[in-house]
Amino acid sequence: MSNKMSVSTVINEGGREGVSRSLDGDFEVKTSGTNKKGYTNPEELFAAGFSACFNGAIQFPLDRDGLGDRDRSIRAEVTLYGDLPDDHTTLHLEVTIIGKIDGVSKEDTVKYLQETDSICPYSKAVNGNIDVKYEAAE
Repeated sequence: MSNKMSVSTVINEGGREGVSRSLDGDFEVKTSGTNKKGYTNPEELFAAGFSACFNGAIQFPLDRDGLGDRDRSIRAEVTLYGDLPDDHTTLHLEVTIIGKIDGVSKEDTVKYLQETDSICPYSKAVNGNIDVKYEAAE
């Protein structure tokens, strides 16, 4: 059995046009389905969590190969698809993970990204539910 490492709880009021906040009050964000200044959307929040988790998880294969000290960045692009208001059943997400690891070729970067797919909890959670693509940054 695995050890519980953390529990994070956020409450949303108002849906896409609302506010999400942590129970302790350290995190609060206004959400909107439109591009309002000072607001975000659920897809952007998902991209932030996915990219942070993935960037932490890629540390394991990089450490194994003696590359753990390399500067790196992970960009998550989350796209929402759907046909509203007529057919809410078409709503779905697609994610593109774009990585850059200093001093590592694009081909090897993609290999590390693909390997990290089996390590990152976000990747495991979306496996079979969301199409995820992996690319090396230019």
